[in-house]
Amino acid sequence: MSRKVNKDDLMDLLDGRRRFEYTDSDGEVQEYFIGTPNAESVRQADWEHAKRYNQALKEGIYTVSEMMEILKKRNIIGVDYDKVGDDLRLQLAEKIVEMERENDRETRIRLAMEVADMREEVFQWNQRLSSPLASTCENMANDARVEFITSSVVQDTEGNRLWDTFDDYKTEHNLGLQSKARFEVMLWLEGVESNFLERAPENVVMKELMDAKKLEATAPSEELSKQVEEAETVLSEVPSDAPKKEAPKKRIAGKRASSKNA
Repeated sequence: MSRKVNKDDLMDLLDGRRRFEYTDSDGEVQEYFIGTPNAESVRQADWEHAKRYNQALKEGIYTVSEMMEILKKRNIIGVDYDKVGDDLRLQLAEKIVEMERENDRETRIRLAMEVADMREEVFQWNQRLSSPLASTCENMANDARVEFITSSVVQDTEGNRLWDTFDDYKTEHNLGLQSKARFEVMLWLEGVESNFLERAPENVVMKELMDAKKLEATAPSEELSKQVEEAETVLSEVPSDAPKKEAPKKRIAGKRASSKNA
């Protein structure tokens, strides 16, 4: 016997979904969610993975092992590549520690910028390997799996699928939305939070410093408001029947001149 699902229970379930936002060309922010794929979607995703792998293999695309051998023969990767990468990562870690131990604001800002530059340097160095591997049979097949799962799990705020079929996803005209959804699902599958970049140590430090600077900028206004409030309190304590000084009478220059002439 099937149980009727309460609307509130359904919304609680939907609220537990992973959420992401997409800003369209008009600047409007739209909200989407990632649901859980069912067994059939997982089987279909595996089927797409197998088809893409075999197709790439037939087309002469290199496998990961074949690509690795080519990169080694051309000295693109090897012992020297690994050593440089390890050195860069060690320098990055040391710079992060230095930044987190620093107390001077200006110095921390400078160190945060240096950490960001060093992280970019590590990323570019890793690209010597990751970029060629992206064009292998295995990675192309993985892309196909992610794409199919994306087409089946992305939902709107009401829990409805954004794409009814895989073909609908592949023919999506809004390429920005399609790319954003695929990226968010890929992070979700790998267990990575959407805001992983914001959580980088250098970005955390920069946000803290910017928040502190904004707080200091509003401090004078708050102090002035406090002084005004204290002045109003003092004025409210003055008795209403207290004698008021009369303003001195002003002499009218024009009339004084006319009486003199008379």
